[in-house]
Amino acid sequence: MRLIAASLLLVLTLTASIVMVRAPFHYAQQDRDNINIGATHEHLTGTDDLGRDRTVRLAGALLLGLLGAAAASAIAGSLAVGAGLGAAFAPTWLGRAILYLSDVALTLPWLFLLMMVRASLPLNLAPIHSATLTFLLLGLLGWPAFVRANHARARTLRSAGWLVHGRAAGLRPLQLGRQLLPHLAPLLLTQFLIYIPVCIVAEANLGAMGLGVSEPLPSWGSMLLALQNSALTANTHWMYLPIALLVFVLLLLEMLLVEVKS
Repeated sequence: MRLIAASLLLVLTLTASIVMVRAPFHYAQQDRDNINIGATHEHLTGTDDLGRDRTVRLAGALLLGLLGAAAASAIAGSLAVGAGLGAAFAPTWLGRAILYLSDVALTLPWLFLLMMVRASLPLNLAPIHSATLTFLLLGLLGWPAFVRANHARARTLRSAGWLVHGRAAGLRPLQLGRQLLPHLAPLLLTQFLIYIPVCIVAEANLGAMGLGVSEPLPSWGSMLLALQNSALTANTHWMYLPIALLVFVLLLLEMLLVEVKS
């Protein structure tokens, strides 16, 4: 099942990449003569309310969502493992302070905190800058959820014989950290896969509220935002393709995660 899910995700990613490179339309190109139409020979899945090709924009949203979420998950995981190792090996008072800080962060409504922080930052950014800022915030605000797990794993390794001998031999903290990372790899992979769909859904929510990736860059949020116009959704069923593909991608990620955890 894991192989099937990974293969389908790879096929979707490669297909989206080919569409972005080979399609005759740019994701921001408008066709004013064909606004919000259904599938045609020229536009395989129709156009949006500005006449932009839906297939190209959907491919762009898929790539941006996966790549951005993977980057945000890597940032959150790196911060979490650093905090977890720090809490496990630092002096007791510092370790408790790190864990207390992560616990306090977890008590806050995460999505509300994300919205509040994003709304306090400039909204009139260039599209690529807004995308970078959105996924950077997701990475910076996601680390507290994984600190406890990394801390618990690090504490079990702290008393391992090879690590005790390494510390006695005078290995530096950075050298010890490199030796610890392979032992943390399965946990880090699971956390990485857990947070990717979280980031995708969070970006879609922010975009639907006008706080995410700005136009004309395609994103899940901007594409789902179009579903709020009931008059347009009644015109063509292709309007529902973005949310159908989003759910499919999330299901594939969930299948991949279940197999890794088992």
